[in-house]
Amino acid sequence: MQLIDLLTNKSVSNIDTLKAEARKKLDDIFDPERWLVEIVAEPYSAENKASLWKNEMRKPLKVALEAASKSEADFSAWLGDIHYVNLRIAPRRIFEKNKSNEGWRISVLSLPAGQVTAVGIASHYQGTQNQNALGPASGLLHDIALEGLSPEMFLPGRKAVAADWDGTGLFIDKVTQVAGIQIPPEADGGELALKNIRTTTIKKILSSFISIESVSANETDADFIARLERWRDVAWKLATDVSPFSSVHEFEPVRSLALQDLAAASYRIQMRRTSTTRSMVRIYYGPPGTGKTLTAVREAVKRVEPAYDDKGDVGASFLRFNELSANVAFVTFHQALQYEDAIESIRPVVSTPPESEADENGDEDSDIETAKQDLGYRLHEGVLLRMIRAAIKAPAEEFVVVIDEINRGDISRILGPLISSLEPDKRLGAEYPIGIELQYPRAESLESRLFVPSNFHIIGTMNSADRNIALVDHALRRRFEFVAILPEPQLLNKTSDDNPIDMQRLLATLNARISHLIGPEYAIGHGYLMGCKTNRDVVLVMARKIIPLLNEYFFGSLGLMLLVLSESPNGANNMHVVSEAATAFDTLFNLPKDVASALGYRSHEAGVGVKLDPRFWNDSRVIPGPEDEEYAIRAVRKIYEAESNVGD
Repeated sequence: MQLIDLLTNKSVSNIDTLKAEARKKLDDIFDPERWLVEIVAEPYSAENKASLWKNEMRKPLKVALEAASKSEADFSAWLGDIHYVNLRIAPRRIFEKNKSNEGWRISVLSLPAGQVTAVGIASHYQGTQNQNALGPASGLLHDIALEGLSPEMFLPGRKAVAADWDGTGLFIDKVTQVAGIQIPPEADGGELALKNIRTTTIKKILSSFISIESVSANETDADFIARLERWRDVAWKLATDVSPFSSVHEFEPVRSLALQDLAAASYRIQMRRTSTTRSMVRIYYGPPGTGKTLTAVREAVKRVEPAYDDKGDVGASFLRFNELSANVAFVTFHQALQYEDAIESIRPVVSTPPESEADENGDEDSDIETAKQDLGYRLHEGVLLRMIRAAIKAPAEEFVVVIDEINRGDISRILGPLISSLEPDKRLGAEYPIGIELQYPRAESLESRLFVPSNFHIIGTMNSADRNIALVDHALRRRFEFVAILPEPQLLNKTSDDNPIDMQRLLATLNARISHLIGPEYAIGHGYLMGCKTNRDVVLVMARKIIPLLNEYFFGSLGLMLLVLSESPNGANNMHVVSEAATAFDTLFNLPKDVASALGYRSHEAGVGVKLDPRFWNDSRVIPGPEDEEYAIRAVRKIYEAESNVGD
């Protein structure tokens, strides 16, 4: 456990031994001929601890500690000796000398006091006093790294956000006590926030992560090593192949500019891209309610305006998307859509004379009017062809078509010859350009072949739980990147009521059971519960959205749906009234079974019958809702808690 022991150690007495043991392990993972590795274990100074106690600690937590007669010395003892451990791992191909804290690198950062460890690729550390610029600059570089790696290799982790260096964003294992005292709910929801144990140095390190992921303090050394090896392979790919990371001379000016003027840095990076890293043809797939459409819309806006930041406001991205109508478009595929709708066709046009004739009474003569109308034809450009032509005219701009429910249409039939031209190396100006032979070329320009430019992108969404639609064929899978958008229960909180429902535990429990029974592609997205604030909100969503979805998933096997909901015929807090199958055969048909058999009847077992218990939800009320709200809350909580605890 050399590496994990080093990252979780709070004592300075054995730190040198742990560093030496970790160095041997890291040299096995990172070839010293290719990688520069540094291990920094920084202790808290007396000034650090005093500042945390006096200036950084959340007031409710400090009040709770002082009420329990805990002093600064008690807090200091709980913190331990080691402030942070930072593993800096940089490719020697770029940084031949002591440059491991500049440019970009693999970074592992742990704060033993909170048992928090983050690993990922980091950049531009400490080189600026403008700390607020670090995070947005990292976000810009994250997008470039992600784009450059696809489709061969995806960038692990996510963008670093303010909750990582100030709040609870990096905690996997919640810390609910400090110096033996329970953290009060009004202090970050009863959990330790990073601001209570970190200095400004930690904020700078964390905000410089291009991509970051949390590591549990309980992870084994073997699993942690496998994690580092994944990051190592990604880091080397970035160092050798992905602009603007191919040399420190190329990278540093972009990094410095991003810290001063994010928009200018975005423009410079746009100009540096080649066709093989610029073009995007991507599909976001996952269960319903995971935010696939939102992700696609956000990505489209970011493609057009790389420096755009919606600051977590879902509506802002959609608003900006609509404002960028010249550069972005949205279309939903369905079974009736064809090539003629999305690409090109000839359509009839009926023209009406400017003045219609009228009879002597002043009424319009419909027969004369119809006779004077002219029937003509026009060339119709579908949304895809229209955006391609716009991209050709403006090569310095980006153009994106978002295709929602992309697998609900016959993709091969809709895209037609466009499929072959979507790959980056088949684009205009690339190594192997392939043009589209148009069915209806523009006669005035003698156009017969159209090449797709590198600044035209397609972003699709696909619901992995759809069963009645054709799977995407292999030819299309080779041309599209597929990125999973999975449920994120950690985005949910408890409701605001005195007897709250833990939405995170609720969703995680439901999805674990669904995945076990029918597969993870049928999981339920966090989006179903994101808007819930109160217990009643959750009951409403369960009754109106989640339970009907489960009914569809388990059609014909409603007993399995009851299993997911922890319900049995004799359960104390059921959402459903469960009826045993079966009116007796003789009573139902007024005939004995042997007579029915002679008529061709074959005996079978009828399934259970279920309907919502009105105590949980009654649609017949003037205002639909539960007849007994406390009962309904217990019915939800019993999904993830033992029956004996649901009323607590």
